Amino acid sequence: MGGILFISGTLLYGIVHLAIANYIPNMQGWSDPPGKFQQARNEIGVNIPYFLSIIIMVLGLIILFLRELKVIVNLLITEKK
Repeated sequence: MGGILFISGTLLYGIVHLAIANYIPNMQGWSDPPGKFQQARNEIGVNIPYFLSIIIMVLGLIILFLRELKVIVNLLITEKK
């Protein structure tokens, strides 16, 4: 489950960056701050998928970490017996 979430978040993150990279050459101007990247993200409306992808990746990593931590704790408990 954690791996699937991490890969899904990574793919969504990449697609959002691809959309932003395709839009930046068509921009007329931007203000600094927030800069070109954030301005393009705001103009094409990909803020929600951008932050959602980060949340999905972090959630996937937490699930993977907790699963591995559980395995390590079980190994330590069985070695002590």
